[in-house]
Amino acid sequence: MLKGKLVIKKQEEDGNYKFVGVKSYMTCGFKNTFGDDAELIASVALDLILTTYPDNADYLQSFVYTYPNEQEVKFWCINDVDHITFLLPSEY
Repeated sequence: MLKGKLVIKKQEEDGNYKFVGVKSYMTCGFKNTFGDDAELIASVALDLILTTYPDNADYLQSFVYTYPNEQEVKFWCINDVDHITFLLPSEY
């Protein structure tokens, strides 16, 4: 269970990208920022993409994770067709 709250932001454009059946990766910055919770946060984010945009997901999805102490961390999930990557905006 997540300790904080994860919110998917409204995508800028509709797309036809699939987020199922492709390998997923996370950058060192993403892993270091979220530590032991990184895989769970990525998994919940992926579920949010699939439920929010089941048929019209764009390649870029934006999220905000809010810790219980109200600290916010923004991150992205980018679909490059054959894989998806979870990263911080500063790593782009």
